[in-house]
Amino acid sequence: MTDFQTFLESTLPTQQSSIQSYELDSHKVWLKKASERHGLWLYTPLKWLAKIFNLGSITPVPNQGGATAIECEFSRIQQLNALGVSTPNVLAVSKKGILLEDVGAQRHSQVDQLDQKIASLKDHPEVQFELFNQAIQSIRNIHQQEGYLSEAFARNILVDEQNQFTFIDFETDPKDVLSLHDCFVRDWLLFIFSTAYHFEFEQLEQASKLLYQALVDEPQVYKDICKVGKRLNWVLHFNVSKVGNDGKRIQKCVLFLRYLKDQALNSSH
Repeated sequence: MTDFQTFLESTLPTQQSSIQSYELDSHKVWLKKASERHGLWLYTPLKWLAKIFNLGSITPVPNQGGATAIECEFSRIQQLNALGVSTPNVLAVSKKGILLEDVGAQRHSQVDQLDQKIASLKDHPEVQFELFNQAIQSIRNIHQQEGYLSEAFARNILVDEQNQFTFIDFETDPKDVLSLHDCFVRDWLLFIFSTAYHFEFEQLEQASKLLYQALVDEPQVYKDICKVGKRLNWVLHFNVSKVGNDGKRIQKCVLFLRYLKDQALNSSH
């Protein structure tokens, strides 16, 4: 039996990168090391946009780095575990690092990042939509228990062979700077931004319908997500072929938001 605490404390001083995987007794683990806080200047443009557009949900959530980020990761994992949400198992923790069980080993299954999995299903749209819908329901279940994620990008949502979801990356706590309501809105915006790109333009309307159906009971959250889309509508006036991949990603996201807004009009007719 490996003494995880001893391994953590003896390995931290020599580990170069902020996160690295190891095999312990043929068991894969990840060691996250306390690293420097992220430069606050990175957050300035977003902060500025949030103020101009009066959109609380896009206020940036700074990563404080160091012991604070490690402590945050540990405490957020505990919070979500208490709600029955699947997160990586914590094997050991100190002020300087945290040792996590590999999610594939934990679930005894091959796991993929949700964005990669959605992209890999592009020739099987029905399966793709089903997976997307299951991910939406999984986030909705967290919100219904007054839980929220930290960085709800699809790359931080791992999916196993049974389409069970595990959430990772909790170095930030959005509730430090946002209301619970804005935490919900932010989760959905990050989720949309990181998944819409993997659908074809003509699939976006159907994808948005799945999210609309999940938000019927959350009218204010729905309204605030649509408000962000409305403020970003000008992006659609650019020529798609000239904006490159990043531009296309943003356009698909804004188009998804426009379709999401239209769903309410369609359902009232």
